Parts: sequence; structure tokens; C-alpha cells
Amino acid sequence: MPREQFIPDRIWAQESDDDPYMPIDREREPEHWYRLVNSDRVIVTQFDDGATHWPETGYRPSCSTSMPSLVVGMLAELAPQPGERILEIGTGTGYNAALLAELVGPAGQVTSVEIDPDLAELARVRLVQAGYSNVRVVVADGVAGVEPEQPWDRVIVTAGVHVGRLPYEWVDHSRADGIVLTPMRTDLASGPLVRFVVNADGTATGRACAMRVGFMELRQQRVAAARASQLRWDDDSADVSITTTNPFVALLDEAARWAIALAVPCCRYNLEKPTIERRYGLAWLLDPVTGSWASAVPTDDEHRFIVRQRGPRKLWNEVETAYRWWQHHHQPTLETWDWTVTPYEQSVTLAEQ
Repeated sequence: MPREQFIPDRIWAQESDDDPYMPIDREREPEHWYRLVNSDRVIVTQFDDGATHWPETGYRPSCSTSMPSLVVGMLAELAPQPGERILEIGTGTGYNAALLAELVGPAGQVTSVEIDPDLAELARVRLVQAGYSNVRVVVADGVAGVEPEQPWDRVIVTAGVHVGRLPYEWVDHSRADGIVLTPMRTDLASGPLVRFVVNADGTATGRACAMRVGFMELRQQRVAAARASQLRWDDDSADVSITTTNPFVALLDEAARWAIALAVPCCRYNLEKPTIERRYGLAWLLDPVTGSWASAVPTDDEHRFIVRQRGPRKLWNEVETAYRWWQHHHQPTLETWDWTVTPYEQSVTLAEQ
């Protein structure tokens, strides 16, 4: 199915991962538009919940159509079957809903939930024009979900869900042996794609899939990005210490960062590149609730780093303890954690080796 049927004429896209998003108009640059829309790249169709108007580029992408390779990978993990009832959280352009409709066939049903009424209406029109009468687009809060006439066979989520905050309605309204496929995240890390299986007792258990995804957060669960612009990394009033733990390795290693993220809640990080004034990189840890922060920079000895901390939390101490725990437990990968959702609690625990 051509993706172009679901893409508006005015979009934002990147030529490469290192490039900024640039506005592209189909009428003015048809060849450029077609090339990017038919490439394996993310196409952004809205910034800042619609507050930023094309051709201006906003701060936060709030609607996009994912890379086709990622879409195909997620559909393979979901494995919808003909005749099934599918709940999609996050309609976006409607393209993914159309693919789901193809997979479940005319005997199946796709209900796609979109919180933004303007996006929902545009997707509804595109789906009707493309002939998908078995897709129902609902304007609703995806967290609260939609009451089904019958249990869902599968639920697919195209937004990042915070650990511990997966809406239990998605599990409760699914049949036994049903699937809930969702990207998970924390304050510190955009985590894995997790495939939950719904159990007969009303719980759901899962493991991370091998593929990695990066999605916008559910609007109801958004957190502010880590910003240290108002802080001085070399603040004279901060507590100063030396560590031999490399903060850049700890924060850039996917598996390590995930273990840290689970152990250190309400902590975000930011890495700054060297500048003319500062010839070395800078690592930040920030807690927006307590105002605690930590900075780390290398010394002339490549195995030692200067750490500065300020606030009621000693963020570096927490992060370093979690990192050493991860090392002590043989550096487990994301696929070795067990995920559990019950009506009363949600947990992520390291599987027994």
C-alpha cells in the first residue's frame, strides 16, 4: 500500500539522522516530497500538538508516520490474524490502521484511538477514501481506552508508555492469550518494545522484543526534556568528588542505561559535546522535582572524572550504584527482564539466570 495516500502535502523530514527536520511542500518540490515519503524515514506531520504551523519547525514532533521498516517489524511482532479485533492507540495519519485492516481482512475490525480531534478527522477521511470501511477512528483518551463490545484480540500502541503506568484497561479488555504490544520508557531511557501476553487471571506478562523503537510519549504521560541551560556545571557550591566510573559509558550503553533507569526514578540525563570554551564532553543528571543535579567531566587522567552534585538527592551516587549492580549481575540485556502487569501493580524484574 502506498504510504503517500496517508501523508499530507506539507511535511517535515530529515535527509539523514544527523540533519534537522526541514519543511517540504509537495506542490513546490514534488520529486523531493515523493522521494522522502517513499524512503525508509520518519515523516513528521505535526509539531507541538498543532501549535507550530508549517513551514516553521517546532520543538516537539507530535504526529508522524514511522519508518516503514519499523512499521513492518511491529506488525510482525503483533501478528494479527484474519477476523481479529484490533485496538490501535495513536491513529496518527491512519496509515498503520490501514495496514492492520488489510491483515485482519473484511471479517476483522480495527478500532483506532486518537486524542487529537483534527488528526482523527484527517485520518478518518483518508481511510474512507482508501476504502477501509472496517476501521473505526475514535477521538478519545488512549489511556482510558475504549469499551469494546467484545474483548480485543490484540492491542498495538504507537506511543511510548512509562514503566509502571501501562493502562490496565488494555489488559482488562483483552481476551485471554491476547497480545498487547507497546513501546516502554522511563524518565532516563526510551526503552524497548514489549510484547505482553494476557493471562486468564487478568494479568499480563511479557519480554522485550529484539527490535528497538523510538516513539513520542503518550500525551498524558509527557515529561519535560532534560535542560541544564540555567545551571553551572562547575558551580562552586556543589559537592565535588572523583569517580573512576565513566559516566559516558554508563549512560550511552543501552543495557546499562536501562538498568539505571529502573533503579533511579525521576532522573534525566543530557550529554554535551566539547566546545571552544570547554575542550571535553560534559554529562548531566537532572531531577526536575527536587531540583537535584549532577555534572561529570573527565580529568587529565582518562580513567578519572570530576563529579559535582547539588540538591537533596545525590544523583551520581544513585546512578553509579545502579551501574555497578548491573555490572555485578553480568550486564543483563533488555531481553532478560520480565515484565508483569496486574490490576494492582506493575513490575520489571531481572529473570532468573
